[in-house]
Amino acid sequence: MNKLPFFVALAFLIGCAGEPKSGSETETEDLETALPGTWESVSLRVDINTVDGTDTSYVFEVREEEWVQRLGVKPVRTYYKTDNKYDQVFTSMTDTILSTTRGMWNIFGDTLMMVEPNATYHYEAVIENGLITLKAQLDWDGDGEADDDYLGVHRKVSSATE
Repeated sequence: MNKLPFFVALAFLIGCAGEPKSGSETETEDLETALPGTWESVSLRVDINTVDGTDTSYVFEVREEEWVQRLGVKPVRTYYKTDNKYDQVFTSMTDTILSTTRGMWNIFGDTLMMVEPNATYHYEAVIENGLITLKAQLDWDGDGEADDDYLGVHRKVSSATE
C-alpha cells in the first residue's frame, strides 16, 4: 500500500494549522487577566423597552464627546482589583466623589458577573484594543422587567487598581 498520499495530506494539514492570522483581525484579550485595573466609561446605550408597562420604547445614548454635557459628571471609573473586588466611583465635575458602589466580580467564559449587596449583574464582555464592551438585559427603567438592552463601553486607563 502506498503511504505517500497519507503523508502529503498530513503535511498539508500541519502546514495549514500553523498559518498566522491576518493582521486585519482584531485580537481579543483574556478577560480574567486583562480586567484588573482602572476603567473609565466611554459611552453607553440603553434600548428601553415597554416603558412603565406600555408599548412605548426609547433609546438613551451618551457618547464620549457628550458625556459631561449630558450627564453633568465625569465618566464613571471602575477599579477592578486582583482579589475580585471592585469599586465603581461617580465623581462630580469638581472632583467630589458623589457615590461609590462596591462589590465582587468574577469571569465565567465571556460573562462578567458583578455582585453588589442588593443586585447581581451578568454582562457579556469582550475586551479588544484596550476597550471592554459590556452587554446585558437590565431593568434600567425600574418597571420590574429586565427587558432593557444595555451596551456600555469602557476604556482601560491604568493597570493600577486603586
